[in-house]
Formats: sequence, structure tokens, C-alpha cells
Amino acid sequence: MTITGFSVQFWGTRGSIATPGPGTVRCGGNTACVEVRCGATVLILDAGTGIRLLGQKLQRENVRFLHLLISHPHVDHLQGFPFFLPAYDPGVDLQIHQAPQAGGPASEAFDRLMEAPHFPVVFRDLPARIRFRTLSAEGCIGPVVVKTHPLNHPGGNLAFRLEYEGKALVYMTDHEPYGLLNGNDPDAGSKDQAILDFTRGADLLIRETQYTAEEYESRRGWGHGTFDEAFRNAVRGGVRRLALFHHDPDHDDDFLEAELARLLALPERGAMEIHLAREGECFHLASGPDAA
Repeated sequence: MTITGFSVQFWGTRGSIATPGPGTVRCGGNTACVEVRCGATVLILDAGTGIRLLGQKLQRENVRFLHLLISHPHVDHLQGFPFFLPAYDPGVDLQIHQAPQAGGPASEAFDRLMEAPHFPVVFRDLPARIRFRTLSAEGCIGPVVVKTHPLNHPGGNLAFRLEYEGKALVYMTDHEPYGLLNGNDPDAGSKDQAILDFTRGADLLIRETQYTAEEYESRRGWGHGTFDEAFRNAVRGGVRRLALFHHDPDHDDDFLEAELARLLALPERGAMEIHLAREGECFHLASGPDAA
């Protein structure tokens, strides 16, 4: 049987630092990690602490071929990788896709993450067959069209647009809108428009919403956006579903659900669905035997 379907499951939804505890049990306390299934092709977006439990599931399913896409190498997007079981399996083929590296080796961020004295196993000793691939503006991973777009974040960052079976997922985390940061920048409008165009018509937009508008004023230049900017951009881009993601460690479940309720009540929302990204939640963008 040919495996079809396009599904997205959240394994880590938190930004900055893992935040376990009674106040985060509904949305989750693990840092960024999203599993995407496009037929038989398995893609993982970022390797925050959520990748640990995902790795256990993939091992139980005996998945042998994996693609890990890294948006950027900040620690909250990498810190779960040393605990990713498939990396310790010599029967696994793991391809790591990331932005072009300037100067150092492709493995540099992973080497530093797992170097002594911080971790007892060094990256180069992992038994899995690990290969690095450089992401371009547009390419393919198996049957999936993968597009990237640079974002405004310290050190650089990439958004991903995955297109499969006529559906589109956009993953856009850690981004400070140019116009929000500097309304006097003559290029801000065109830069923000290019990012809006990148998200246009997405069936699901996973978008960072780290701050409220009030919080942002004391965090300007930190490389993150707001609930309101994400909402406005999603409406303008004709997005079908918006998932609020990369939750600030100081925002507990009650706070996040109040923000969701506020956005859902805005009349300009129209028919667009809005969700809080919650660990374990799964979205099916295209149905198939694997999307029962």
C-alpha cells in the first residue's frame, strides 16, 4: 500500500528554556520540536527537548530514515538532540538540513553541544549514519518541496515552507518583524512583505508569538514578535489555520488560553482557525491511510 497523508504533530512548543510544572501541562514545557509526516517521509523541525520523546516513538516504530531541519542553532532548538535515541542506532540514516555554515564544519553546532565536559558522548562517536545537507531557497526532500526564507533574529534563522499533496505548512519561529523593530527603516515594508508572501495561503502556519505588545516594548531587538503581529500577518496572508508557538517561559497555560480567547474574538479573524500549539496535538493537512 502506498502511504499518503500530510500530518503535523507537536512535541515541544516552548521557547527559550524548558518549563515543566503544573502551570504548563496543557500546552507543554518542552522546547521546539515538530514532527511532520509526508507519506513515508519523516521530517523533524528543530531539536529542542521535545525531540527526546519523539525519538522514543520513532524507535518503537522502527523508522530508519529521518530528516532533521534546523531553523537556527540556538540552544533551545538543539538541546534535546543528545537524548535523541535514533542518533545512537547504527541502522538509522539521519540527514541534518541547515543553513550554509560560515567558516566552521557543518557539524560545529552539534560538536559544541556535545563536547566535554558538558556531555559524556561526543557527536562524532554517534553510531547512526549522520549526514549534513545545506538548505537552499527551494529544493526537495523526497516528494516534499522545501522552501526557506531568512528571518530577523540574532545570528540568523530560517522559516520553512513544506509543500506536499497540494497542501502547505509554514514553520516560522524566532522572528521580529522589521517594521515592528524599526518603523523608520525604509526597507522594512518590503522585507515584511516578502515574509508575508512566503506564508501566503498556508494550510497551517506555525508562528512564534513570544510576547504581548506590552512586553515587547522592553524586549525590542531580542528577535521575537508578538501575538498581535502574528495574527495580523496570518489574516493578511489568507492562512487557513494559525498555531501560536514558541511560548514564553513566563506564560502559563491560563495566560496563553486568555490570549487565544482574545484573538478568537477579533472580528477580522474571519474563518481562520487559531490554535495554541500543544504538545501531542496533531493536525492532518491531507488525509491518507496514515491519518486515521
